[in-house]
Amino acid sequence: MPQKSLVHFDISERKVLLRLLDNIVVLLTLSLVGIIFHFPYFRISEYNLEWTFTLLLYLNVFATIFELYDLQQAGRFEVTLKNVILTASLTLLFFVLTPYYTPSLPENRLQILFFFIAMAGSLLIWRYAYITLISSARFYKKVLLIGDAGELDAMVSALQKSDPNYSIVGYVNTSKTDKLPESPNLLQFEPGEISSVLKEQHINEIVVASSTVRNRGVSYSLLEELNNLLLEGVSIKDYTQVYEDITYRVLKTAYWERFL
Repeated sequence: MPQKSLVHFDISERKVLLRLLDNIVVLLTLSLVGIIFHFPYFRISEYNLEWTFTLLLYLNVFATIFELYDLQQAGRFEVTLKNVILTASLTLLFFVLTPYYTPSLPENRLQILFFFIAMAGSLLIWRYAYITLISSARFYKKVLLIGDAGELDAMVSALQKSDPNYSIVGYVNTSKTDKLPESPNLLQFEPGEISSVLKEQHINEIVVASSTVRNRGVSYSLLEELNNLLLEGVSIKDYTQVYEDITYRVLKTAYWERFL
């Protein structure tokens, strides 16, 4: 049985972590705000557990609809910000509009505003911590490159120059030539062993060269393998996207066009 990564979360573990912590931080924050500001609309007790279950139901439904548990989206704060606001807004709206299963509207309508701020704010703070500590490209990350051997040297140089915390473990050569990259200490892997390499080398991310994304000379089996890994929650990104996310600059394509 293959060894699991020491620090990388499997897809089920990461989704469970996100969903569990979303529920906990929302309930805890709402309870604290209700106690501190004496807002009865926030009170959660054994006498109104149906309110809590209804809130969690709406929260999980809309969080799923707005892709808060899509692992590719969850690692990008600008996307998470939009999705959290949408999730909190719809959760609050449905919570307010179903008074049979939820508390009656308070006389002080300011409590509803605090309800929204507490829910959205707690989700954003927790998700920012998740992105910063687990998913951020600004922290140590072991990477596998996939692309033409002629592109790999430039990719390694650009990534490590832009962010020295990128650790390039190895590569999969998609070209039909035997040319090898000049970068030292790079391990070469075959397309069929990518899944096992991810576990054995504790790879956090796969970066694919632009020409490979355009399916230039790439076998169907490699594309199918990458697609399956993507569905399993493995982070797979185009090199251009990674470069622009790290540097906040558009990659000059003149050099790359001669490979495409």
